Amino acid sequence: MQTSPDRRKHPRIFYGWYIVAASFTSNVFVSGAYWQGFQVFFLPILNTFGWSRAALSGAFSMRQMETGLFAPVIGFMVDKYGPRRVIMSSGFVLGLGMILVSFTFSVWSFYLFFMIASLGASGTSHAIGWAVAISRWFRRKRGIALGIGMSGPVLTGLVLIFVTYFVNNYGWRSTVAGAGVVLWLTVIPLAMFIRGTPESQGLLPDGGILKEHDDEIKGAGTSQSKPAEPGFTVSQALHSRSFWIASLLFAGMFFGTSAIQVHQIPYFQSVGFSTGKAALTVSLVFALSGIGRIGAGYLADYIDIRFILGGMVGFHVIAWTYLATAGVDSLLSALPFTILFGIPFGAMVSIRAVLLAQLFGTRALGSLSGMLQATALASGVVGPVFMGWIFDVRGTYDLAIWVFIFVTALAIPLAFMVKPSVAVQTEVVAKP
Repeated sequence: MQTSPDRRKHPRIFYGWYIVAASFTSNVFVSGAYWQGFQVFFLPILNTFGWSRAALSGAFSMRQMETGLFAPVIGFMVDKYGPRRVIMSSGFVLGLGMILVSFTFSVWSFYLFFMIASLGASGTSHAIGWAVAISRWFRRKRGIALGIGMSGPVLTGLVLIFVTYFVNNYGWRSTVAGAGVVLWLTVIPLAMFIRGTPESQGLLPDGGILKEHDDEIKGAGTSQSKPAEPGFTVSQALHSRSFWIASLLFAGMFFGTSAIQVHQIPYFQSVGFSTGKAALTVSLVFALSGIGRIGAGYLADYIDIRFILGGMVGFHVIAWTYLATAGVDSLLSALPFTILFGIPFGAMVSIRAVLLAQLFGTRALGSLSGMLQATALASGVVGPVFMGWIFDVRGTYDLAIWVFIFVTALAIPLAFMVKPSVAVQTEVVAKP
């Protein structure tokens, strides 16, 4: 049989890196317009309707609940239908939800429209769909590839500058609706870059070329829903001690991080910052998170992932402690917090998929990524409402910060208790 020219020629750029670039770009817009953008919308919506912070924060807690509840479903869909279809359809739902939010007329309508947007955002998130798409294309370089692919929110600050400008000049309703249209025009086309497996394109993970006698391998990789790489089934992973330890670890961290993602701008405004300076702290956190996202991914390709997890949790404890004790009242004094919090926050984002792949392989990575998010559901739901309630009752966020210190510290020993099974550990070490 004659070998086709495209299978003999080594591509100048491995196609997996195009998927990484698409993930990066998609998440710039999703994070800036939705995940972090609603920090900018928070006070304008509050001022329009006169709701309490706890009432408005409830929608963000419901977002965490919906994300947790639907994450396993999205994970199963990614494993069955492939990340490309899931991300494209979710991008449409996200844009539609954002447009509907602009027509909010009551608390219940905001909750409903926001939940529609949340459902779409969950499907476009780098935590499941994009993580699976990238993981299937890399083995030796999986950590760094995931780190880069999940670093889109590093540029969130640029998007927030535009979001803030449009809110100040055109109002939050027009800005939210416009963001929905922009998400349609970016997320859906970028998802089209996804391909099922490298084998289906005549390639091998990390950029090798399939030889003529490797046709059987290519045939085995043609389905998006059946990755060529082996690993645990969902049932096997859920019977593993390490899965539940990892779940508790991330739940402990999500409690505080989910809260500050909603309240970071209101928090710094409460200690005297202008809206612009408060928004700048968000931009700094996400810019610095790029170091953690890429750095943690890179290190995970070379060192024991437990040391990365331990450092990640430990620095978050230090960050919360600084915020509680340093008397932050200026942008300069907030800088240490943005560094101590932003870098490990980034590591937390990228290391989840790397950890699951090391623990259980990629056979059911989508489903397990969804399950991991679901098991951290309670802390992610409670965090934003708890922080908003503390402010409503006490007029300050201080007590909430001290609680975050305590809860996060409890997760430190868990970081050193996860361990890959012998079978998966052998496969990881033996990567070509």
